[in-house]
Amino acid sequence: MKSRISCFVACLLITSCQSTVMTYKQTESFLDQLDREAEMLKNRIIHSTADLQPTGPAYYLSMEGDDSWSGISPETPIKTITKLNSLALEPGDFVLFRRGDCWRGNVIAQKGVTYAAYGEGEKPKIYGSPCDAAKSGRWLKTDAPNVYMYNQELMYDVGTLVFNDGDSCAFKVMKKRDPVTGSTSHIETGEPFNDYHDLKRDLDFYHDYTGAKRIYLCSIKGHPADRFHSIELLVKGHIFSVHAPADSVTIDNLCLKYGGSHAVGCGKRGHITVTNCEIGWIGGSIQYDSPDRSSPVRFGNGVEIWGGSHFTVDHCYIYQIYDAGITHQYVPSGDTDPTLMSHITYTNNLVEKCTYSVESFLAQPVDTTSYQMENIRVTNNLFRLSGFGWGYQRPDKGGAAHIKSWDHYNKAINFVIDGNVFDRSRNHLLSLEAKRKGWLPILGKNKYIQYENGSLGVYGPSKGTYYPYDKQVADKLQGIWGEKGHRVYYVPSPAPDLNPLSDFHIGSRGHEY
Repeated sequence: MKSRISCFVACLLITSCQSTVMTYKQTESFLDQLDREAEMLKNRIIHSTADLQPTGPAYYLSMEGDDSWSGISPETPIKTITKLNSLALEPGDFVLFRRGDCWRGNVIAQKGVTYAAYGEGEKPKIYGSPCDAAKSGRWLKTDAPNVYMYNQELMYDVGTLVFNDGDSCAFKVMKKRDPVTGSTSHIETGEPFNDYHDLKRDLDFYHDYTGAKRIYLCSIKGHPADRFHSIELLVKGHIFSVHAPADSVTIDNLCLKYGGSHAVGCGKRGHITVTNCEIGWIGGSIQYDSPDRSSPVRFGNGVEIWGGSHFTVDHCYIYQIYDAGITHQYVPSGDTDPTLMSHITYTNNLVEKCTYSVESFLAQPVDTTSYQMENIRVTNNLFRLSGFGWGYQRPDKGGAAHIKSWDHYNKAINFVIDGNVFDRSRNHLLSLEAKRKGWLPILGKNKYIQYENGSLGVYGPSKGTYYPYDKQVADKLQGIWGEKGHRVYYVPSPAPDLNPLSDFHIGSRGHEY
């Protein structure tokens, strides 16, 4: 049965190849309707009870289980992810997490295995955060005014702290190095910063993960454990790690939150499916640092595949991701193996408040004949408020977009983006670049909603051309971008505070910033 969101998007499509420009009043009405439909889709995904039924041997996990039990029935479940990761699973096996329970840790996916839910109630939760720091451990006052130290050792970098189940989060202070003097400053304010003694803004935090391995938080409004009923720590690491030889993995009906790297991180794998999942508050940890950089590199995506094929993300609610909600990407590191990212589909998802809703790129290979993207489909998704999430505390502001390709090689065949709603971006709605015009995605029947005189985005071969969201947007989309059957909506309020041309072209890369 076609989903309600698919029907909603479809009912707004027009069969004509001509575009339609809507009035302010029509835009306001459309946004009200979109809010309702997005809320309905979110609730449908979060409260989905359509659990996959085992077609092979199944192993059950429950917080009331015991790791000495067999795990082969709901009556004899195992308890921990540590025990799960020790099992020698076979292709065709199922791993079922009990609904209403919550685990903390990292699942190492195994080849051919389906990870899903059983029982009744809320989706099973798997958190990357090792504990709720409002209830576990202690926050100790330091010798710096309003600065508290969390007394638990955290040897892996923390991306941010999330308070009260997502009501707010902390700002990660990193040191920006002056290449001449060697002095260090606050990554955002520019004020001198050496250690926790220099924390001054409320909810700024510093993680000394190479030294004392402690977190220091500035809390002007009182003791953190009194101020917040929950504090989740986005510690570096994937919640689901899908690496060799783990092909043909399915992840369904799980809630994956509070991880410092990726919620689902895949290497060069094939036949990876993520469906009916809630994925939120992911990323922000340091990917790497080096003395020749002015500041460390941060990363973190909701669902990432690195150079793989047959990759599906469907009916997922993805939000508050430091970098990309969903991404397929690859950068050769001296290897000459053919890389074909093919048969990739993103359908019926709600993606909100990520820096990029979808990120897609393929960097310049050694052998240009065997590297390409092929049969990519981005269809019937609701993409909302790019650049308005917590990830915008990133230092490289100005490049947020619902579709982000960067100016890579990006050889692509049959890359189709159609039937989506692109609802406002702090910067660009879309950023589509490739070395040749024929490799750019094919656009059709999409809805565009943006601040008047904000940014439509970047489009074209090589380094692309910037296009403002002015009164000629509909014509430019059709005449230059090749869109057909699209609708254009203007939000009359002022565009966000950032100039869309600032940091317009940051440049090629293969890592996050």
